[in-house]
Amino acid sequence: MRLRPIRPRLWMAAATILLAGAALWAAAEHEGAPPPQLAAMLPAGALLYLEAPDFGSLLRDFNSSEEKKAWLTSENREAFGQSRLFTRLSQAQDEFTAAAGIPANGDLLGQVAGTQSCFALYDIGNLEFVYVTRLEQRELETTPLWQTRGKFEQRTAGGVQFFLHANGKRTAAFAEASGWLVLGTRGDLVAGVLERMQGASRARSISDEGWFASAVHPASGAKINVASDLRMVLNLDAIVPSPYFRSYWIQRNITEMKQYASAVSDLYRAPESYREQRVLVRREGLPPRASGDISTLAGMAPESAAFYSAQTSPDVQGVESALRDNLLEFKQHPVQSWDQAPQLSAAGDAGSGSDLETRIDAAPVVERATDAYLPLHTLLTAAQPDAMLQVHGTPAAADGVFARIASAAVVSSPVPWQEQDVRRALTSALAPGLTAGQLGAGWQTRQSPAGDYAALNGAVNLYLAVSGRRLLLSNDAPMLESLLSRQQAGKTKPIQQGSAVTYAAVFHHAAQQASYRALMTRLDRVGHRGRSEGEAAQEQGQSPAFFSGNVESLSTVLSRVDTETVQESDLGDKVTETVTYSWKR
Repeated sequence: MRLRPIRPRLWMAAATILLAGAALWAAAEHEGAPPPQLAAMLPAGALLYLEAPDFGSLLRDFNSSEEKKAWLTSENREAFGQSRLFTRLSQAQDEFTAAAGIPANGDLLGQVAGTQSCFALYDIGNLEFVYVTRLEQRELETTPLWQTRGKFEQRTAGGVQFFLHANGKRTAAFAEASGWLVLGTRGDLVAGVLERMQGASRARSISDEGWFASAVHPASGAKINVASDLRMVLNLDAIVPSPYFRSYWIQRNITEMKQYASAVSDLYRAPESYREQRVLVRREGLPPRASGDISTLAGMAPESAAFYSAQTSPDVQGVESALRDNLLEFKQHPVQSWDQAPQLSAAGDAGSGSDLETRIDAAPVVERATDAYLPLHTLLTAAQPDAMLQVHGTPAAADGVFARIASAAVVSSPVPWQEQDVRRALTSALAPGLTAGQLGAGWQTRQSPAGDYAALNGAVNLYLAVSGRRLLLSNDAPMLESLLSRQQAGKTKPIQQGSAVTYAAVFHHAAQQASYRALMTRLDRVGHRGRSEGEAAQEQGQSPAFFSGNVESLSTVLSRVDTETVQESDLGDKVTETVTYSWKR
């Protein structure tokens, strides 16, 4: 189950994290005028560019938020503090502290956070960046950075003096020019900004580069009346091949990301929601990957669903994998807890006395393996699905003790489905795991006000309905009946006007928190003899339990987020996305 696609965000530089995070937590809507074209001030060659009309305000909102206070004491923060990424960021922070001669911490960032600001990252591995912000001279003079400038080497660029100090492989450089503070980790970057400010350089800037222009141009053409609170532009041509991106990118969808050359994301804040407008620019010559509109199909998802996603043009392998993972594969995998170190085995392959009876003059008999899912794969290949809806919920169990996940899938095809063919394919896939004969692998018809459907007559919950070009499957009878009912009523989901939506997803975060905690706590107890995984890990000085500790604590930190929605349109040369985070009042 995924909300996808949460695409390129780099969590590499501390300044980047703080700037992006500040916008995600700010609470008041920004009504100021659009910021100037700051990208023209920065030298070319950046991987990532950030711009905010009032960075200082965003940072203050973030620092005073309840979410930040909760996260700093959460298990998620504890686990992050043990990660390799955190170690690398801390090392870079210490190196910059040594180079600048003052603590490079949150206090310093707050002191140099002005209004109109931009930030560019030039090297992920070495965390090389330049930061420009509008800051009054009187404010700059109170910072430790300015007060210790006498310890720095003095240089000149564009007729403006700047200060530089190097310590080992790390450099700190800064300057003040006409009400702007320029801070960077390389002298040439700071000098390049000063020369462009003074009109003393004709060298290319970020705004002159193709990746930047192609991303910003379609975004600026959108019908948006208010400047965004934060803009992020990504040079995906340079970022995706980076080993650091491949190591730390949480989505693990590098193959999918290779189709894009650049991207831009604009964040708009309001008291009741945050809205992200994204544009991903596809590499020249690559065809679109989706077509059609899922507005009608998405309307079948019940309002009570914890999560649903609908997409057009799904590939056959993806449809088969979704059906197998969520509905058809039910084998239990044993989990064993080891309280002692494993025993050493004898070195080499010593064999045994029984090997003397093994014939070496005849080939061993090999049983031919059969794929039980081949009929299903053949059926899906012939149908060539054009859209798919996946629905997940957490209905309360009858005994009130166990939490369970109800799932359903609706697969749309250009041609009508034949129910008998579907039944045979599913029986072939399920029978080997159910019975040596046909017990529990037959189908019986059930009736409901919304229409008839078939149910597997064994211990496995699987329900099937065919409605013309739509195939409905679920492991929960009420959920299947709800899908049929909404289809009969012709329900539709509110979709943004404009281009056809090729992907949509909704996650009801607040409504599912209690069910998630109950389910994950029980799952984490498996194999720990009644103790939670978190308790066992704490005794051994390890990280907290991933689901019931790490992820659950992050969910608690974000408890004010009520619902997250994603809408995506594939326009061929680019993909547009709208991601909305709705807040609880």
